[in-house]
Amino acid sequence: MSVIGSAVRRGGLVVGAAVLGFAFAAAGYLWWGTTAAALIAVSGMIGVVMALGWLYRTRRPMPFRGVPLTLGVLAAFVVYIVGVVAARDIAMTLVGVDAEAVVERTWTTQSRGSESHHCTLRRTGGARIPRELATSCEGYGRGDIMPVVLDPRGRFAPVGGPRSDLPAAGESQVVAAAWLVLLVSIAIGSIPRPEPLLPRYGGRSRRT
Repeated sequence: MSVIGSAVRRGGLVVGAAVLGFAFAAAGYLWWGTTAAALIAVSGMIGVVMALGWLYRTRRPMPFRGVPLTLGVLAAFVVYIVGVVAARDIAMTLVGVDAEAVVERTWTTQSRGSESHHCTLRRTGGARIPRELATSCEGYGRGDIMPVVLDPRGRFAPVGGPRSDLPAAGESQVVAAAWLVLLVSIAIGSIPRPEPLLPRYGGRSRRT
């Protein structure tokens, strides 16, 4: 196989793994919640880091190869952390509608020394919203009315509103830049080691 063909195959495998892992993590965040998305995202990041390590371990020798490798790993973290949230905000910007909801129940959880505020909601007409708020409920108590963005078909969890405040544009720019850095890192690492030259036998035979 030619050097170009081998590089495309190697890079394509890593890009495919990164895209697939990100797609599963984003889907998990949209449909199954934060816990499922976190598990999938961590698995995806570990897979991408291992794949990048394999690329650079088996690539053609180059000076300072740790620099593009480190940038690729950092970009993968940004893609999986910021990108998953951006996917949710983009989806809610496209399909969500502004509404008001009443806080029904609140609770907090502790994680690594930080406190997260959660709540369930109901519509102002009394109908319960089945999934808890996907964003923070800090500052709101039971009975308070808050602006939210709802999916009319109930596929996605509600988020704090209004829809115009969702930072989808800024998040998209950050994620696009991270994807670009990750792809450049993969491209640099895709160049394979040169195959060892086999000794060539032949030439004139010695007369006896």
